[in-house]
Amino acid sequence: TRAAFLNAMTLDIAMGGSTNTVLHLLAVAQEAGVDFTMDDIDRLSRKTPCLCKVAPNTQKYHIQDVHCAGGIIAIMNELAKCNLVDTSILRVDGITLSEAIEKYSITGSNTSWEVLKRYKSAPAGIFNLELGSQEVYYKDLDTDRSKGCIRDLEHAYSKDGGLAVLKGNIAQDGCVVKTAGVDESILTFTGPAKVFDSQEAACTGILNGKVVSGDVVVITHEGPKGGPGMQEMLYPTSYIKSRRLGKECALITDGRFSGGTSGLSIGHISPEAAAGGNIGKLQD
Repeated sequence: TRAAFLNAMTLDIAMGGSTNTVLHLLAVAQEAGVDFTMDDIDRLSRKTPCLCKVAPNTQKYHIQDVHCAGGIIAIMNELAKCNLVDTSILRVDGITLSEAIEKYSITGSNTSWEVLKRYKSAPAGIFNLELGSQEVYYKDLDTDRSKGCIRDLEHAYSKDGGLAVLKGNIAQDGCVVKTAGVDESILTFTGPAKVFDSQEAACTGILNGKVVSGDVVVITHEGPKGGPGMQEMLYPTSYIKSRRLGKECALITDGRFSGGTSGLSIGHISPEAAAGGNIGKLQD
């Protein structure tokens, strides 16, 4: 349903998740015939707070810390308190989101010991297919919603979301940035363009020192048509960080990123270069 798509996107925005979620949800919605567009994502990002930051958006918390703080249900619970998700919809297991929150929330009054024990399950370095099947547990759960891994609305990292849709003279049809992974010092950025027509050319330029502090790296012809296929790009942003330029450079592209990407990295610029988009007209 449309409500399910809105819930899923709201969750991703609230935890500064991967920009790839935008691609996946739009593709699934199109196949399912559900009215869900970039305009919906833009609207949600403007009203959904960032309640959770996980690596690479921060080095303080990792995905196991999200689990110890109550997992996805805990984030949904905080969003539900703000009326930002529809709790009446059915989940794939046949219960409503409201019922799931009541059953699995670690801050609830009726949560069973079995549920609490599951969320206390800690990494054990054992490969298995059953959640919490090892005997390694955290001593305590993270229920601190003011300074813990998962925040409430009052203590949100930001009042708007961890993902944002942008538009401009280079991206008339929109682009996406993971704002949760952008250092506050470069939320506004101006610099000369260093243009590359492929991921490989960009990697070579970055590693060879062509890109310096203050530059805006432009990578073209990496979109669905130009790639072709819109390959996942992790190397350029990783190499920028390896040269200690993560807080000193920006990157824009018509391609997409890995979920492990952070920094001022703006992707999915549309129209793409191969479709005659303005990004393909940029020069150094």
